[in-house]
Amino acid sequence: MRLICIFLVLLLIGGVSADRLPSGMPESQIFSIDTTLSATGITDQSTKMDWTVSSGTPLESNKLNSSDLISLVRYSDSLMGNGGTIIEVKNFEFNSNYQGRSAYNIDSEKILTYNSHDGSHLLGAESLMMDNMGNCTSDSSPPRCVFADHNEILMPAFCNIVQAKSDLININQAKISGHGEIRSAGGFSTPAALNYRIAVTADKNVPAQGTVRTEFAGSIMEARDTNQSDNTWNKTAATNSWKDRTGTTGEIRNLQKRFGYVSGMRV
Repeated sequence: MRLICIFLVLLLIGGVSADRLPSGMPESQIFSIDTTLSATGITDQSTKMDWTVSSGTPLESNKLNSSDLISLVRYSDSLMGNGGTIIEVKNFEFNSNYQGRSAYNIDSEKILTYNSHDGSHLLGAESLMMDNMGNCTSDSSPPRCVFADHNEILMPAFCNIVQAKSDLININQAKISGHGEIRSAGGFSTPAALNYRIAVTADKNVPAQGTVRTEFAGSIMEARDTNQSDNTWNKTAATNSWKDRTGTTGEIRNLQKRFGYVSGMRV
């Protein structure tokens, strides 16, 4: 995964920075995709979205100015089965508008059950990634995170990337639900957010059978705001990284995982 940089103006001297989101575009892009599926046989289904929104420097530029922000989002979901019975209800919604604290640019939810016939099995994968950059410079494409800038500004730097994903491998029987949310366009006081949950449970008291894996990960690097005399806005002041993995194979009676991430100004 690529580590990206984003800078943030803080209101309080000495505070550690956090995400400041680019605003939505003046024009709105809103769409939804609803799926209802009940079938016995071969299944092949996928949804994918890549979205980049910027404020300041155009996307094709490899050098970002001191007030620029870019947010990159990637969502993907796929199911593939070589037989068996599948019942699924799925909704995917996208809204490019400025979002407040209780709304999201991407919202995806699904519920499905699967039962194998004659040795068939189901494969699936779902992934959400949010990657923010701003106020950084690079001599090559794509832009990379750097805690350095020649501009005389008082903006603290930070670099954030988070991801949540799940994999379904050789599922013979299962009841599965999942829900993902991403907020990456907003205002100065609107925090970035990525939420994801998945549940794999027994269907009619019969345990799920197969392999389920999840991974949640993030990498954060932050500076502090400063005054003009000490000039430490581009010096690393705090770092953290995390990774959570779960994997199980066999009879699964109940597996539930939830990931929640919020990064924004203290208000």
